[in-house]
Amino acid sequence: MKTYYVGLATTLHDPALAIVSPEGEILFAEAAERYLQNKRAINCEPDPLLRIGELLETYCDPKARFAVARTWSPRYARFPLWVSLAGALGLVQARSLTRFKLDKIAAWLLLERHRLLHLLLCSISSRVKAGANLVTTLRQTYGNRNVVFYDFEHHLTHAVTACYTSPFEQAACLIVDGHGEHGTISFFQYQKPEIRLLKHHRGPESLGALYMLVTELCGFSSLKGEEWKVMGLAPYGQHDEAIARLLGALAGPAKNGIRYPSPRRVRELVLALQPYARVAGTDALAMADLAHTWQAYFCELMDVLLAQLHALAPSGDLVLSGGCALNSSYAGTILGRLPFKRLYIPSAPADDGNALGAALLAYRRENPCAPLPPITASPYLGSEISREALNRLIELGQIPKARLLPGSVHLEAAKLLASGKILGWVQGRAEFGPRALGNRSILADPRDPAMKARLNAKVKFRESFRPFAPSVLHQHGPGYFYDYQESPFMERTLRFREEVKDKVPAVVHVDGTGRLQTVKREWNQKFYDLIEAFYRLSGVPLVLNTSFNIMGKPIIHSVEDALGLFSTTGLEALVIGDYLIEK
Repeated sequence: MKTYYVGLATTLHDPALAIVSPEGEILFAEAAERYLQNKRAINCEPDPLLRIGELLETYCDPKARFAVARTWSPRYARFPLWVSLAGALGLVQARSLTRFKLDKIAAWLLLERHRLLHLLLCSISSRVKAGANLVTTLRQTYGNRNVVFYDFEHHLTHAVTACYTSPFEQAACLIVDGHGEHGTISFFQYQKPEIRLLKHHRGPESLGALYMLVTELCGFSSLKGEEWKVMGLAPYGQHDEAIARLLGALAGPAKNGIRYPSPRRVRELVLALQPYARVAGTDALAMADLAHTWQAYFCELMDVLLAQLHALAPSGDLVLSGGCALNSSYAGTILGRLPFKRLYIPSAPADDGNALGAALLAYRRENPCAPLPPITASPYLGSEISREALNRLIELGQIPKARLLPGSVHLEAAKLLASGKILGWVQGRAEFGPRALGNRSILADPRDPAMKARLNAKVKFRESFRPFAPSVLHQHGPGYFYDYQESPFMERTLRFREEVKDKVPAVVHVDGTGRLQTVKREWNQKFYDLIEAFYRLSGVPLVLNTSFNIMGKPIIHSVEDALGLFSTTGLEALVIGDYLIEK
C-alpha cells in the first residue's frame, strides 16, 4: 500500500504542515498562519480541522497509508508536561522540580518564572494537539485508521530541510535558534543522503534567547517574531562600548557553543541593560545604538561558531538554518571572509520549515535503501488562489476596472510600475517561508526616492526605518552588487555598487545594502518576464518587492485577503493570475 508522509511543525509558534509523496516528492508545504490569517499562529494546530480534509483531497489519496512525523522528540516532551500544568494552575511550589532549577532555566532563557511556565504549557499543548485533526478526519470521513506516528528531534528536522533542499552533495551544517529539546546550537556533517550530528550544545544557553532579549529592549515583540526589526534598525546606530561590555559579559564563546554566567549574574546583567531599554512612546530610532552594537556582537559569536564547525567538518559548502539564519545582514558577509565558498539557507529556515524536514525524515525512515529522489529547492510549495473565488470576484464584485489579459498581464503591470503605481502581484502557488518571492508580493518602482516612505505610510503601515528588498534579474546582479551572490530566497544582504545607488534609492538601505532576491526565468517565469518588461521601459533590471501584507498580519492567503488589502491600503492596482484590477 502506498504511503504519504505528513510532517507537522509542532513548536508553540509557526506551526506548519508538509506532504511528501510515496515516491519522496515534495507535494505541499505551508505555515498554518496563512490559512488562519493569524500571525505566527501561536499555540495553534499545524493541521487545522477545517483545512486538513481539503489538503488530503488535493494532494493525497485519503484512503492510503499515512506516516505522520512531528518535530519534537518525545524524550524531551514528557519532562515539562506536569510542570507546565502545575504552572497553569498556579501550583508553582511543585517540590519535585526544585525552585533553584526552575529559576536557573528561567534565568538562562531570560524569562520570568510565570512566563516560562506559560511557554512550557503552550509548547506541550502544541505537541499534544499535533496530528489529532488529521487522524480524526481520516477516520471519520474516510474510515481510514492506517496511520503511524514518528517523532524526530527538532534540530535534526532543521538540518534535513536545509541539507536535502540544498544543491550540495556534501556540506557542513550549522543550526542556531532559540531553543530545541535541550539545546540551541548543533553542528552536522552532510554527506548525501546521510546527516551526522557532530556536536550539540546542550545549553540552555541560547543565542536566539539573547536576540529575544535585545528585541524586547528595543521595544519590539519577540513573541511576534520582530527580531528582524532590530536587524533593520542596526545600520542607523553606532557602536556603544558600555552596551558591548554588558553583552560580552552576558554571553561569550565556549567550546562548540556559547556560555552564560551563573543565573544570578545573568539577572544582574539583564538589569544593567534596562537603562538602555526603549521608553514607551519614543521613536524606535532612539534604540539604534543598541541594535547596532547587538548586530556586531551577534556576528562575532556566529563567526566563532562557524570557525568551530569548519574545524570539525572542513568543507567549502555551508548549510545554515534555524531562526538565527534569518539574519540576512550577517549571511551576506560569510563568503569570502570565512573559509566557505558556497552558502545555502533554505526558504524556511525557522520552525515552520521543520514540517518539511519531518516529512522527509519519515520517508527516509521507511525507505532507507531507496536513493534520495531529486528534491527541488523551489519555495513555491504552498496554496494556490481559488479559481472559483476569483471567478466570483469578477462576476459579482462590481469592479469597473478589471481586465483579463492572458499572455500580456505582465506587460501592463510593468507599465503601471514604470508610471509609479504600487501593485499587488499574486501568481501560482504561495511561497513556503517568510519571504514574498514574486508570487505573493507588493511591487513598486525602485527609482522613486519617495517610494519607501510612501509604501511604509500608505500600504504597509510600518516603521519608517524598515527597508525594502530588490528583486533583480540574475544576469544583472554583478552590475548592481559588489561580490554578487545568488540569493534565490532573499536570504542574504549585499552592498550596492556606488554607481547604481542613485538609480534605485527606494531599495538602498541607509548603509548602502539591499536584501536581494535573485530572479531567474527557470525559477519563476512570470515574475522574471514582469521584471524584464520593466527593465525595457525603465532601464533598471530590478523592482522593489515586499510581502503582500500589512504590519502584524500574515501574507495573504485568499482572493478575499488580497481584495481586502487592495481596498483598505494605498495599493493602486492588483494582479491575480491574468486579471488586472485597478482603482
